[in-house]
Amino acid sequence: MSLPESGPTRPGPVTAVCCGVAILAILGAMNSYQTSSAYARQYPDAYGAARAETRFASIAARVPANGVVAYITDLDPAGAAFAPAFLAAQYALAPRQVVVVPPQNKPEWAVGNFSKPVDYAAAGAAAGYEVASDEGNGVILFHRKSS
Repeated sequence: MSLPESGPTRPGPVTAVCCGVAILAILGAMNSYQTSSAYARQYPDAYGAARAETRFASIAARVPANGVVAYITDLDPAGAAFAPAFLAAQYALAPRQVVVVPPQNKPEWAVGNFSKPVDYAAAGAAAGYEVASDEGNGVILFHRKSS
């Protein structure tokens, strides 16, 4: 009884198809990288995350990292600008939990993210907060009013 000297061989067309699929996968990955690079050059910070980190840096230094921070803004929650501004603030203040001001159990601190000059004290008072500091560029740190 004799054993075969080598394992089974693949037919030529199967090998050719496998090589073709591998080449297409590599070309697809290169195309995806090229498209992503071009988009990144054209829109370097589409959602303003880097700007938000700079704007909110002083707030991040003053609010505890494990804290919950209320969010106060002049933007309409139904408007297109609200979500990107809110998400940028959440990103910049992470790991702090940034939430829209809840009616009960207000967090001790709130951050104001305003798109234009308004009466910041009035905006905070309407939510139950008082101005702790004006950080400039529409960023305000609020502290919960004492009862």
